[in-house]
Amino acid sequence: MDLEPAGIVPPDHGVEVGSQVVQKIEALLDEERFEEAMEQVQEALDRGEGNTIDLLFLLGDACLGLGRPKEAERHFRAVLEKDPDCPSSRCWLAMSLFLQWRFDEAEVAVRAALELPDAVPDADVIYGALLERKGHNETAEAHFLRAAAAAPDKYPAPVRMSRAEFDREVRMAARKLPKQFRQCFDRVPVVVQPFPDASLADGPDRDEVGPDMLGLFDGVPLPETSAFDGPQLRPNTIYLFQRNLERAARDRDDLVEQIRITLWHELGHYLGYEEEDMDDLGLA
Repeated sequence: MDLEPAGIVPPDHGVEVGSQVVQKIEALLDEERFEEAMEQVQEALDRGEGNTIDLLFLLGDACLGLGRPKEAERHFRAVLEKDPDCPSSRCWLAMSLFLQWRFDEAEVAVRAALELPDAVPDADVIYGALLERKGHNETAEAHFLRAAAAAPDKYPAPVRMSRAEFDREVRMAARKLPKQFRQCFDRVPVVVQPFPDASLADGPDRDEVGPDMLGLFDGVPLPETSAFDGPQLRPNTIYLFQRNLERAARDRDDLVEQIRITLWHELGHYLGYEEEDMDDLGLA
């Protein structure tokens, strides 16, 4: 049997191509081009390019980015069937369960993620979010701070305000609105809660209501109401979720800005504006 001398064996082109495919998909995800990323994953799976486990993980990642946690859960479970100790898949399985309001299952999943020796900082954030929903704020804060120490660029330490300070910033944000919009608050109240309640996700077409959201307009947009309409099951309300906003902010100034952006954005939904309309009207 003739053997080729060392050094002239041709490279494994399939591995090289597969790696390039995965890198391309990761770049699309970084740019939040989730639909394109999903298409690229499916094409790679159909062609047999790339590592199947990597591609399934990226598919789950794209589903989370598109707000489709049920699909994401399925893909992360498929990865874990093949690689039970994948720390990222354990973590993001917990996240997909959290986003479906399945908090007990999410806690089991995130505890398993944190027990791995190479647990990712994201798991501390998910566990912290679950703990604060139980009122265990001190323990939750310890997990948020641990994530901030491990990945400060991704997870800054949460900025905290007292409820009185937060309410004051909400009022200040309302006063900064263009004059023609301020009177709207006579008809739609603003309610501050620590985080969304599961009851807000009840009813048809409520898949967009998630436990991690910063704010919500709940009700019937003004252009869709009529003087002849009967009473609504739930009154029009704008919600701001303080703990979620605090965790989303990089510092106090950013928190103040996020309060303003969220309040104005939800008011725009009450007025029936599309996203592009809000930009044009100065509500973004």
